[in-house]
Amino acid sequence: MQMMGQSKVVVATMIAIIMSSIILPICYGQPVGEGNYMPYQIGDWMIVETDVITVAVPSDKTVPMFVWWYNDDDRIVYVVKYEGLAEAWLSTSEQFRHDLLFDDTKDFKSEFMEHAHAYGWVGNSIITPKINRAADDLHPFFFSFSDGAWDLITDPDMQEIKAQDGKVIGLAFAFKLTESTNPEFDFTEGNILIINRIYFVPVEERIGESGISLSRSELKSDIIVSNWQWNYDIFMNSLGEFSDEVPDLSPKLILSTKFNVRSVDEENRFDIMNEERDGIIATSEQRRLGAQLRVGERTVELSGAIDEEGDIIATDGPPKLKISTKESIIAGFFRFNPKAIIIPQTTTDNEDQSITDVEGIFWTINGLLKIFIVYPYFDDNTLRHDPSIGVSSPGLEDETPQYVVDLPIGTENLVPPSQSIITISTLLSQVPLLELVIAGILFTIIIAMVIAATKKSDIEVLDGR
Repeated sequence: MQMMGQSKVVVATMIAIIMSSIILPICYGQPVGEGNYMPYQIGDWMIVETDVITVAVPSDKTVPMFVWWYNDDDRIVYVVKYEGLAEAWLSTSEQFRHDLLFDDTKDFKSEFMEHAHAYGWVGNSIITPKINRAADDLHPFFFSFSDGAWDLITDPDMQEIKAQDGKVIGLAFAFKLTESTNPEFDFTEGNILIINRIYFVPVEERIGESGISLSRSELKSDIIVSNWQWNYDIFMNSLGEFSDEVPDLSPKLILSTKFNVRSVDEENRFDIMNEERDGIIATSEQRRLGAQLRVGERTVELSGAIDEEGDIIATDGPPKLKISTKESIIAGFFRFNPKAIIIPQTTTDNEDQSITDVEGIFWTINGLLKIFIVYPYFDDNTLRHDPSIGVSSPGLEDETPQYVVDLPIGTENLVPPSQSIITISTLLSQVPLLELVIAGILFTIIIAMVIAATKKSDIEVLDGR
């Protein structure tokens, strides 16, 4: 009898597992509705408080940056500031490192020749004067975002993201570069847009063939760069027939980002936020905090004595950096989709997109942390890529997406159309009939096998075996 009881327990357990795997996606918690966030303005900062984190962005002297803190431990603030875009020329087999960037304060010809010699190429008396003349046509290799005038687009308030079922599941806003104070970068005006969305529930966001799962209160940015004028193209066109004489080069566009952590109290919170916005360096703070950087299984102390560089690798999910301190059990994170989308200028069709690999490099020196996201050459097309920020907590990161958000690739609207945001249960209801029939047949077979096994156990018990 004991064996028969055990068999029934096994059968019940198996049926429970099977049934739960079928109904679980329909039984997620209800989405956070209206009234569960609070936007407000303090001084030069626009602030949004959710049920998990609070995010602040500059609304005056606007630069693309974020300051955020965990609501239950607001003594620590995390900062991500997008600093600018740089063009780098690498050999076809070379991996990016920070010292491969051209220094705009130095003579380009000598820097280029230094790189060329390192690649095994030696100039001759004919090509060198051509390089000198071609260099005169180049713009600086680094475009600092602080040299631009940015609009904070809220239209006029932060835009609510509403799902097909009418629930408010997030907010959206954007930074748009409207003017460059450096006339050599006039081509960037109106061509760099950073759309930001913060969700109140976990979602899966998809753009064409590229997608990423976002945790509750994770803020995702869509960085969109159009009509970039590549120095590489200018240089090669200026050389004309002599372009075949230079080494094979692979141009890259590098997004430079600063990631920081600061200790604050209610009296100095906004002073420190203003320091970060204005680029005032305070490296002693990290040593006092005992701040640590975690990249996969690697841990790096953020102290002034460290000069370390390495790849941002993916372990469980997208490539990710975490900063934690000895004063807090929560870590702030910066992560990015390892794929970017390249969109032809002449199309808005999702099918015309292409997907390209993206790499990340971190560099910590003198207590400062730099992040370089490396994009391959995309000609005169549009690049779209999505890094994100938030706080790292098992409770948040283990939550299952409640909605699928399909973003039209050819639009720069802040808010996706509600009909493209559907619940997982609705998505399941749209599964083709054939797939449901096959699933039903498999389910029936499994149940039949379980029943057969149970009857056999019953017979064995009755026979005394």
